[in-house]
Order: sequence, then C-alpha cells, then structure tokens
Amino acid sequence: MSNNWPVGRTYEMHGFKAQLSAPVLVGRSTGYYWFPTVARLDGKALMATMNNYADAHVAQSTAEIAFSEDDGLTWSPAGVHPYGDVAVTLDNGDRIFLPYYLNTREGGMGAPFTRLKKGSRTLETVASGVTVTGWPRGNKLLDNGACGFVFNGQAVRLKDGSHLTTLYGTFEGDEKYSLVAASSRDGVNWTVGPIVAGPEHRFNGWEGPCESALCRLRDGRLLIMFRVGAMWSYGATWSSDEGRTWSTPRDMTVTFSVQPGLAVLTDGMVVLAGGRPGPHIWFDATGTGENWQRLSMWDHHDALVPTGEVIGIQGRSSSYTEVVALDDRNLLYIYDRIPWGWSEIPAGTTEVANGKTRPTTNSVWVVRVTIVR
Repeated sequence: MSNNWPVGRTYEMHGFKAQLSAPVLVGRSTGYYWFPTVARLDGKALMATMNNYADAHVAQSTAEIAFSEDDGLTWSPAGVHPYGDVAVTLDNGDRIFLPYYLNTREGGMGAPFTRLKKGSRTLETVASGVTVTGWPRGNKLLDNGACGFVFNGQAVRLKDGSHLTTLYGTFEGDEKYSLVAASSRDGVNWTVGPIVAGPEHRFNGWEGPCESALCRLRDGRLLIMFRVGAMWSYGATWSSDEGRTWSTPRDMTVTFSVQPGLAVLTDGMVVLAGGRPGPHIWFDATGTGENWQRLSMWDHHDALVPTGEVIGIQGRSSSYTEVVALDDRNLLYIYDRIPWGWSEIPAGTTEVANGKTRPTTNSVWVVRVTIVR
C-alpha cells in the first residue's frame, strides 16, 4: 500500500490477507449526498458520482461529481451534473455515462447522455442521446412519466468489441422487476437482448431482479449479480456465450442486499461491494463468483474514521457502494455516511464526533484495499 494512504488494518482471510487503509473523505454536504459510484479513468484518475436528491423519481436526475488524480487519495471539489452510473469506454478513450431515466422515442426509448473526453475533466451533455430498441414488450411508466426501465450497473466489452450492460424495470402486466441485458457497437445505439432474470424466478425478495453488477471472470464467462429486495441475498447468473443466454439464476445466500458492484483482479480474484444492513466487501479467491469471504466495512469505518463520524447503526449508510480495481492487487471501495438516514438534514443541525461539535453533513468515503497473497 502506498505510504501516503492512512494506516488502517490487515485482515487475515482464507488464502490471502486484505490490507485496508483508514477511510479517506471524498466530500460532504448538508444536502443529499449519497448512493456513490466510482469510475476508473486514464492513468491514476477516478471519477466519483454522488446522488444529490431524495430517494424518489424526479424530472431530472443529477449528481455531485468529483475527480481524483492519485488513485483516490485526494479529491477535487464536486460539481453538479446529470446523473448516470453506467460508464462505457469507447475505442478512442472517451467515456460516456449512460442516462438513468429514459423517455419514449420512435421505435424505443432514449435520453441525453454525458460524455467525458479522454484526458478531460469537463463533462459534456450530448442532447441527441442514446437510443434503446428491441424491447420484447411494453413496460410500465414511472411516476415521473419516464419509461419503466432504467440503465443501471456496469458495462463490459464483449469479444467482438461491442458493449454489454443491464437495465431493470417492470414490464406491463408484471408486479415485480425484470433485469435485461442490452448490447451496443458504439455505446450510443443499444439493442435489448435476453431477459436475464424476471418474476418467474421466485426469489425470496419482494422486488424481483433489479439493481445489478456485471463483470467478466478470468475463465471468460460473464457474471451478473443482482438485488431482489433490501435485506435479502443477491441473485446471480452466468453466461458462457457472451451474454446471449444466461444460466438459471441462483440465490447467493452469503451476500446481500442492495445494488452490488463487482471488480476482477488480474489473478482472477472477484471482489464484490454491497450491503444493507451496513456496507460490506466480499472476496472470491477462486474466481468463480461462488465462494465468498466477507469483511464488514461498517466495522472498519467505525474503528478508523479519523473524524469520529461513525456509521454506528443501521440507517446511517445507504449501503450503496462500489469497488474498482486500481492495478493487479489494489482496489478502491466507496460508500456513504448519512446520519439522518433517508431524511433531509434539518438546517442548523450539529453533531458531536471525537468530542467536537460540528455541523451535521452527509459524507462519502473511500478505502484502499490491497490484496496480499
């Protein structure tokens, strides 16, 4: 681990050690500042995205965006931009961030997207947007008038050079969510492929397959893990044919519960971010996505957070997290602290931490994770 990162703790796992730094602050706000994601850019650059509105459907989803040029150790002040959590890297090195909400367009759905040109730190809105076609049937509209399916999760490159990602939503006639895959040659024009998982897969969770993460395993298969309900374990499915078909989804009982994030190291280790209650991180040293060992990031944060701002109890973190690989043995894990839970922080509110009284804020933190075999 870089000497510049604050000293944390080393955890003995089966077959390896996990060295975790102390938590490092990304940013804070007295407004909504939660549901963080992080995207790898060029070199040591990263981009963190924090939702800045209540957990409700809105006319325009926005986020606070911050950049790091040193693998997450320090972060720029955040600026407000359109929200999108699926990052797609194009052949020229540009990155586009797919919109969350979609609206009806001729032949399908679409919406503007955000572009970050290679080497730039200025986000641009592309009004012509993305288009998603090939829907097997109609879907229910959301209460903000948008289409019932949203882009969500991660994207991977397929062997033919095209991109694959996921959307979830509710088809007409269904009461629970379905999770679908979509592919694109250019990252802009998307075609819906198979239904990865739907209400017919009778998971315990009441929501149905929804928020997901996608990765390519070392053996070449694709893995999707997905939420079926808060406080319920994730579902998982594998594809051996580049996403054309998916295995019967399985209940992954030792992992849980809201939007997962996946990363794969060069030696094949799969790392999973998620949680609720509390943020957690899981490791699968076998590289199959089936044999998980867990660490509580909740406990790690509370023991080492330098400002004394503990998570402490359920409801003080959304447990929305993400993890990205920095190199062949280092990862970055991002999560939030929300001391007033899902409620807006009342004006003028203070809290006591480390014996000091300070204004109450929502905050987002990162931990650097180093794997020692």
